[in-house]
Amino acid sequence: MQIVLVVCIICIFIIPMSVAGQILSPDRLDLINRGMASMLGGHWQEAYDTFSELHLTDSNNPAGYLFRAGVLQAEMIDREENLYSKELKALLDSVEMYTEERMKLCSREDSAIYYLYLGHAYAYRSLREARFGSKLSALSDGFKAKGRYMDGLKTDSTLHDLFLGLGSYHYWKTVKAGILRTFGIFKNDRQKGIDEIQLAAESSLFSKDAAQSALIWIMINDKEYDTAIEMSKTMIKKYPDALSFYWPLAQSYYRNENYEKASDIYRIILDRQKQAPGNYYNLIEAVHGLYFALDKSGENGKAYSVLQYLDSVYTDIPKNTRHEQRSKLWSLRRRGR
Repeated sequence: MQIVLVVCIICIFIIPMSVAGQILSPDRLDLINRGMASMLGGHWQEAYDTFSELHLTDSNNPAGYLFRAGVLQAEMIDREENLYSKELKALLDSVEMYTEERMKLCSREDSAIYYLYLGHAYAYRSLREARFGSKLSALSDGFKAKGRYMDGLKTDSTLHDLFLGLGSYHYWKTVKAGILRTFGIFKNDRQKGIDEIQLAAESSLFSKDAAQSALIWIMINDKEYDTAIEMSKTMIKKYPDALSFYWPLAQSYYRNENYEKASDIYRIILDRQKQAPGNYYNLIEAVHGLYFALDKSGENGKAYSVLQYLDSVYTDIPKNTRHEQRSKLWSLRRRGR
């Protein structure tokens, strides 16, 4: 609470009074930060209810629609299930409609936050399409998100929350560009992206921990496993109920060849997945990680027991999940024969 209070006090001095008083008042920032903490902690309903307060106080405020959409998006990605497609689309359509209406009336300086909202709306669409829809649509929405973030920076470069989205775009489009980067179609903005996300982690209004999460996965991709481990452990202390920081910790230990600790973390993940397996996608991920960590540790008996558990629940796994995870299921089940 003290950290949130400091952020709110600082905001009064670093953003224009019209923005502080009308768009991002200290009360709204406190509400957003509380909702973000619940969301990062994996408390989906609590986060949704908190962000609903934004809607209740101002039904035409795009923030109320955007942050609720963010919760649905985060839960869908976390559970690897396309749970709320219609609801998510409706919320994001409302974000665009109400944002564009308000941008007609606000000053140029005040428009930065609305560009941030539009950028996030397109980013959420892109993430949803990348996982559950069209890769081409995901790419198109990703470009649109980047454009809105850039527009926001042109109007207010002190709104550092913009750098989380922009930095993510710059980093991942660079490392995934492959031959397109080689031929100069995409610039090498890898370090620029890291620097931008780091800036968001240090001084954004409500995106600091989300930026830390993004940096963890970048550290893993860059093979900075020790750094990723320490960052993940720090976030787990802050958000002990969220599995989202256990996954990168387990992966970092495994890639760092610390298979014993990797198996310990994968065991925690699997035990939690057993309590609420959902569509079994993440349960298979946990079994796969745990089996190979135990196998690498020479714990053959324990590794085999993991395969026996998978066999015991195999018929409960939905057919579409079996299809999506067919490669990992095949590699696991053939080892149990």
